[in-house]
Amino acid sequence: MDFDDIINDNKSPSTKIAFNIIDWYNSLNNKNINDLLDKIKYNYYGMAIISYVCDYIRINSSAENVKELINRHLKESIVNSAKIINKNSTVGTLSYSSTVRDALIRNQNNIKSVYLLESMPELEGISLARILSQSNINVTVLHDSEIYEMAKNVDYCIIGSDLVTYNGALIHKTGTYPLAMAMKDNNKPIYSLTIREKIDKNFNTNNYNKIKNHEWNIPFNNINRFFDFTRSKFITEYITEKGLIKPGEIKNLL
Repeated sequence: MDFDDIINDNKSPSTKIAFNIIDWYNSLNNKNINDLLDKIKYNYYGMAIISYVCDYIRINSSAENVKELINRHLKESIVNSAKIINKNSTVGTLSYSSTVRDALIRNQNNIKSVYLLESMPELEGISLARILSQSNINVTVLHDSEIYEMAKNVDYCIIGSDLVTYNGALIHKTGTYPLAMAMKDNNKPIYSLTIREKIDKNFNTNNYNKIKNHEWNIPFNNINRFFDFTRSKFITEYITEKGLIKPGEIKNLL
């Protein structure tokens, strides 16, 4: 694993990229890499756990114990997902969150079926569907535009998180915002699995345009951000290492 491998990783979940950064840093002889950390943060702007790891390394000149801390919080949030995943549930989600994956597999005996949006352009949702199917979970994949179908058929949605703002808004894979609105319109809850390392005190709507516009090979002006912005009023609760937290109280996790 080298710097180019990290900076060009467009497929791995944010937590895996963050852990790869830690392993890469630990393998270096020369630890004076502030410029490289800045480039990583810029490249993955909107993925709070990557920013957290880069800042931790910069401040502490060490990556000692940070992976263990993050792993503990992730495991605790996955355990707390059992408070939501009730018996015979039909669950909706989108994209590929390793935390959501582990929560669904851990609680698979309480799951009737899972509905998954395909998650263009990298088809992360289909990748997750393959893994869940291998665990004998009944999965239905939907085109990203089939949000009405999703909201109609599921009992609730559980999604991941890339960044949570100080007032409880969510940055996550594009499609989260219309999905959250559709769930609210159908009086059904939507939960986000997150941990304190994904909370960003400074992010606001003015920062949204800093999120990378990924290349799209068409001869027109285009917007192809992988993330969108969902206001706190559309998120029912966050599932965290401390239990269920309302969006307006997410700052108390810090």
